[in-house]
Amino acid sequence: MDWNRAVERNSEALRTIVAALFAMLATAGGPLSVTGSARVQPMERGLRPDASAAFTLPRRLYAAIMLILRPAESAVRRLILIAAKGLLLKPRAPRPLPAGFAGFAKPNSSQTPSFSLFDPIKHFPLEASDNNALPHFVFYHGDDALFRAQDHLPPDEPIDATQLFTRLRAIRAALSDVPRQARRLARWQARRDLLLKARRRTRVSVFRPGLPPGWRQRPIHEIDDVLKECHGLALHAVNGPDSG
Repeated sequence: MDWNRAVERNSEALRTIVAALFAMLATAGGPLSVTGSARVQPMERGLRPDASAAFTLPRRLYAAIMLILRPAESAVRRLILIAAKGLLLKPRAPRPLPAGFAGFAKPNSSQTPSFSLFDPIKHFPLEASDNNALPHFVFYHGDDALFRAQDHLPPDEPIDATQLFTRLRAIRAALSDVPRQARRLARWQARRDLLLKARRRTRVSVFRPGLPPGWRQRPIHEIDDVLKECHGLALHAVNGPDSG
């Protein structure tokens, strides 16, 4: 299996899709609608807004972007795992903070956000009305079903898109340097192995059980085919006969 070729081919497809998502932002009459005194730098500079600004998009545009972004994030995570195949690195030693330095610095919106390597965990809330509560399972069929359930809401209602924009910047940065993301994952895997060896609790896989977030059985966009290919390749990279 030519893993490098698989990473290169799917990276190019994903970069094209993410570029289209940024282009969709411009259809709202500008990159984003900004509330407040913050200034937005040009798109080619990375659209780095001030952290105090409130960014909004029309609900229909927000939903359209999320419909593509969520499976794109899942595909990129699986692409990173493929790129990290066979990569062995030591975990970085923790570096102590200088004396008098605050433990948590104020977020700097000019910094590129870090792409999340992990699928979000499924939560199964308990029914509070039952003393012998059992997990309450709620099954979703992807973002498309979720947004169809909100069809009665005003399509042009402004929605806070600050977090959406952060995720867009993070996925674009990850695709611009997949080998760096692969090294991040390899270091996490090294830390995980040390914790497991010490019999300490830790997350075992970057993926959640079952199908990836954003998975759709019936493709409605190019991203659905890309996700299916990346998911299949990732499973083969982990479980295949040459996965050692």
